[in-house]
Amino acid sequence: MTSEHINPAAEGRHAATRPDNAVEVGPTGYHYDDRARLASYRRTAPRPPAAPAGAAIALLVCLTVMYAEWALYAQTLQGQSDATWALGFMIVSTGASLRILMGNPGRHLVSGVVILVSGVGLLFRALVVTRDSTTISAFEIASGALLVVAALMTLLSPTLEPESPPGRDPWG
Repeated sequence: MTSEHINPAAEGRHAATRPDNAVEVGPTGYHYDDRARLASYRRTAPRPPAAPAGAAIALLVCLTVMYAEWALYAQTLQGQSDATWALGFMIVSTGASLRILMGNPGRHLVSGVVILVSGVGLLFRALVVTRDSTTISAFEIASGALLVVAALMTLLSPTLEPESPPGRDPWG
């Protein structure tokens, strides 16, 4: 087929016609050029998420308790039972902390609740169940309290969502 066989007049459903040969162009500039709106964002800017900091605190507590497993707990039946419970709480808390640190940004409700339950469980065992020594109880109380603080930081952390433009797409 050569070019003389092509019909220059468009016909059929593939004809591209404009009624008035005008091209609509939206207003130039981006949606964030409004100075008053930018100033209001400064006053009401959201806090940065504290979930990664809470997860880092929980991870450090978990690593500290796991290190203390063989050095701090006694070799008695009660001491090894306490060590096993603490190890279980720390394994679960470590998994939740790594999920927050390595996971997608946003709300980490399940991981925060897991860290909170582990911290409360460690506090409960230190205050109610453990009867061996005051050193282990104080260590577990401090670790449980830090886990509760880390969990609250994770649960109360704000989520940052991208701002949607007001009514139109700035790119076109």
